Parts: sequence; structure tokens; C-alpha cells
Amino acid sequence: HNLGNNITASAANIQLVLYNTMLTSQITVLLLLFLISYVSAQTAVVFGGSGAVGSEVLKSVLSDDFFTEVIVVGRHSSSKKINDIVSSATSEVKVTNVNLARVEDISTYADIERADACLIALGVSSPHHANLQQWLSVEVDLIRTIAEFCNKIQVRSISLLSSVDTENESAVPFTKEEIASYGEESLGWIKMIMLYMRVKGLEEKAVIESAKDVQYIRLFQPNTIVTDQTRYGWFDATLFRLHKLLDPILPAQYHSVHVRLLGAAMVADATRKLQDKDGDVTQQDIAKLTYEDYVSVAGKAFQDSLETKKEEL
Repeated sequence: HNLGNNITASAANIQLVLYNTMLTSQITVLLLLFLISYVSAQTAVVFGGSGAVGSEVLKSVLSDDFFTEVIVVGRHSSSKKINDIVSSATSEVKVTNVNLARVEDISTYADIERADACLIALGVSSPHHANLQQWLSVEVDLIRTIAEFCNKIQVRSISLLSSVDTENESAVPFTKEEIASYGEESLGWIKMIMLYMRVKGLEEKAVIESAKDVQYIRLFQPNTIVTDQTRYGWFDATLFRLHKLLDPILPAQYHSVHVRLLGAAMVADATRKLQDKDGDVTQQDIAKLTYEDYVSVAGKAFQDSLETKKEEL
């Protein structure tokens, strides 16, 4: 009788041990899956998501399976266009809208603690209609504030929309006297063109100086950006037609780029750099990207798909 009791008790203990072992294994697997999911989760922060290029960047991020969350930072006035883009997306990416009275307020915004990539496609849409101080306050001061914020939230990659032939190394800051000499009147086309490369150089320099801890800084330097609708009337319409004739013979860096290709390339490049396990984390990688890079990173097939549309412009 005692032997039977002992056998029964031993069997029960063995069952209990097996149950506990299986339960522990299941918990371990669940924890591992959670950790893998947590580590692989990627968050992108998009600035300028309502603009011509920024809206294409946002669309590309939302269609990219790599990113699990997108944080869109913008002003209250741009929220409707951003919401329209988000609502038309078919992906299951988590989207967080940060609507601020001024984008500059991002410097004190505390609800974003960490992210992986910042995509900056923000600027003055018509600088010839602005005075120099207004232009600099956005394209240099605001961009610097954004870069400082991206550095603070420990992103690994910053992608900045800049312009062809920009040389940040030689960009000289404007003195107060210079800024005052241009007055409060709109710059107009001629003065804007004369100052353009200097302002864009200062913009790039602001990012580089403010993001010392960011591993990858990607400076996108397109020439003419082709859009489906002309933004500057006859000027755009004429320029787009000229590029149809000149693109085959122009050096690659001066080739026009369709806005959808540019937006897709900014996202694809950020994805590629974040997936790079061989990158030297001890040394900052600053690169300038032009037309050939966009085609390479976004895919030749993507570029070819735009040619028919481009012929109609």
C-alpha cells in the first residue's frame, strides 16, 4: 500500500516538474519573442510631411515594412494634409501626430524619448518671397533645432533635404550687419539665387554641428525636383521641359529627379543604413547623395516606372 502511495506521489511530482519546465520554456520563448520584436522595432520621425518632398517621404515611410512607428512632426495648420496621407495608407504602421503651434517647440517636447531615424524635408517653399532673416530662421535656425532634438533622442540616422552643389565646408555665417542690409523686403528671384548656395551650406553645417552623436548624416542634394503640378507657374513648366531635353546629356548630379523617386530614396537609404551591421559606430559617416544614388538605392525599376509620367509633364 505504501509502495503504491509512493509511486503515485512520485508520478505527481514528475508531472508537476514537467509542467513547471514547460511553463518556464513557454515564458522564456515569449520573452525572447518580445525582446526580438522590441529590438527590431524601428521608429522614424518625419519633419515637413505636408510639403512636396516631405509628403512623398511620409508616403514611403508608411509603405515601408521596416518601420513599425512613424512620428510626424508639424504645425497645426498642416495637420489636415498629413491626416489625409495617413488615412489613405494601407499599412499597419503606428502613426503618431505631433502638432505644434511652432515646429521650433520641438526643442522642449518631452513625449518622444527615443527614435531611430529623422527624415527632414522642411524648408521655405518660396524663399524669393521671404526676407533674408525669415529665410535663415527656417532653413538654418529651425533646422539646427531639429538636428539638436534628433541628437537628443539618440537617432542613428538623419536624412536632410538639401540642394545640388552645396558646400557646407565653405559656408560663411551671415553677420547681423549683412542681414540688416537686406532689409525687410522680399528678396526676389535674383538675390535669392545669389544667396541660395550659402544658405543651404549653412543649413547642412547646422545639422553636422548639432548632431555629433548621430552615426549617419545623409545630405540629399537634388537638382531640379519634378512634381506633377507646377509650384512656381511658368518657371517650373519651362524648367521641366528643358530637363526632358537636357537630362540625357547632363552630368548625373544635375539630372532632374521626380519627387516620388526622391522621397522613396530618402526612406530606402535610411532603412539600408539602419540595417547595416558592419558600420563603424565609433566614426560618424557623413555622405552627400545625388541623382545616381537615388536611382541606386530606390531601384532602377522605380525610376523606370516614372518615365511615362514624366513624359506627360
